[in-house]
Amino acid sequence: MTNRLIIIFFVCLMSMNLHGQNELQFSFECGESIKSPIESSVLLKFPDGRISKLYLDSKPKYDFIDKEYFTSKGKYILSIYFIAENYGQDSIEYDFELNGDEIKTTISVNFDFKERLIKKGNIYEKGDEVLNGYVRINKYYNAPKTIEISIDKENIGTEYYKGPFFKIKNNSTDTIYGEHLPGYFWGILSYLRNDSTFITRIGVLEYNFSDAPPLYPDSIKIATVGSFGLTKKLIPFDYRFDVMLAKEFQSTGIGIYREQENFIWWAGSKEYYKLTHDFKIE
Repeated sequence: MTNRLIIIFFVCLMSMNLHGQNELQFSFECGESIKSPIESSVLLKFPDGRISKLYLDSKPKYDFIDKEYFTSKGKYILSIYFIAENYGQDSIEYDFELNGDEIKTTISVNFDFKERLIKKGNIYEKGDEVLNGYVRINKYYNAPKTIEISIDKENIGTEYYKGPFFKIKNNSTDTIYGEHLPGYFWGILSYLRNDSTFITRIGVLEYNFSDAPPLYPDSIKIATVGSFGLTKKLIPFDYRFDVMLAKEFQSTGIGIYREQENFIWWAGSKEYYKLTHDFKIE
């Protein structure tokens, strides 16, 4: 009986471990609209009860990357405290789940001081200036094998829409949405050497495109570098194209989490698939 309990314990312990590497990218920024002095702390509570300090300082900007930060799946809790001496202070807790299949998780915490928007009928009017805190958590996963991508060598583009172009084929039963706009798939292009990327090209992002349908099952969509592509002809080299997809429509912003007289918190979590295609131009 004792041996059986020990085995069960280790099985449960192993099930808590993440299946693969989950990189953390953390960023903190206090906007220029808030003048010093400020103090802030961002703490993260792990599923096992451990607490880690992500930020505890008065610097207006801070970030770091840790490729081996997350070690278990389950519920995580962010505890955020912010005080701006001449503006006000507040704190919140915000939780999110990790299922163990994430390849990267980004946590960003930002603050600014600007006018509150007050809705009156169908219009918004500006109110008093208030502190705003923004908490954004994005979780990234490898795209399923049922979503295929290949370079579209036959598409030469136009004066306004340049290459390279890629075809994304959805062989799954899910409807797939773009990261920026639901019906558009805008990615980034990098030079590739020894499986390492450099000189990443993001392109231009334009959100005023007309509505377009998402990528339905058994359908194909074209993906580009940014909204308008990059060039008519790439120089001979090895390249990597990355584009983010989502199983659900992802708005460009985040919603109000808690609203008070002098402080508004905005927060949201989003999930994306990372679809990658390596190719060579001879």
